[in-house]
Amino acid sequence: MTMKLRLQEAVQENEYYFRGFVSMADLAVLFAEYPFEEDTLEKAAIHRRSMERGVTPFSVTLRAMPDTGWTAEGEDLVFNDTRWEIRDGKSRVAAVSKMAEENLADHEAEVKIFLLTKEKMENMEQNRI
Repeated sequence: MTMKLRLQEAVQENEYYFRGFVSMADLAVLFAEYPFEEDTLEKAAIHRRSMERGVTPFSVTLRAMPDTGWTAEGEDLVFNDTRWEIRDGKSRVAAVSKMAEENLADHEAEVKIFLLTKEKMENMEQNRI
């Protein structure tokens, strides 16, 4: 099943790195079936309780394979992939994936997308430290 992600106000930094914003409601739908680990879900429960008092912006880093298809639609980029890997921000994404859409309306998250193999992404992250 292909999962569509609309990156709003998108900027392409280089051939493999994109950044922009995604509505939290879209993130919730996109990652509703994501295989979150138990410790991530425990952290998500804390975030979800906090977000019920007010949703605060956060950022997420995603990885997709280099051959992921994308198209430009105005200032937005639309990515199509069968599988996304959340590299940073898992517990917050898990929290919004369990929240009601009306609580997420008019909220967005900053999203960074890397079109890299898992190995190249890990090498890049190690070189940053």
